[in-house]
Amino acid sequence: MDKKLFRKADMIIILAVLLIAGVFLLWQYSSGDNLRAVITVDGKIVETLDLDKVTGKKVIVPDTSPKVKIVAEKGSIRFDEAECRDKLCVSRGKLYRKGDTAVCLPSKTVITITGGSVDAMTY
Repeated sequence: MDKKLFRKADMIIILAVLLIAGVFLLWQYSSGDNLRAVITVDGKIVETLDLDKVTGKKVIVPDTSPKVKIVAEKGSIRFDEAECRDKLCVSRGKLYRKGDTAVCLPSKTVITITGGSVDAMTY
């Protein structure tokens, strides 16, 4: 008895699903929206940057306690230094996609990437 693991119809369905998933991922990550970084301290907007128009390194040091240093480059932003103990905000790394968020709780500083519409965000 000769049994095949996949029939021809199964392979067509699998390829169609993979193709649809690939098109969705390309559409999701290649949107033409400008990425903007919104920096808030204690709920108040301190600065808004268009990350696509940043040239070189832009250093932002908001008036917070403990002190934090934020570095923006073309297409990304990150916490570079923090005086807090755990430094979780620094270990978050670069933010470069819409919906990315980094928070330094001791200094009450939040960086959020916006741009166009976001389908869903999880906190």
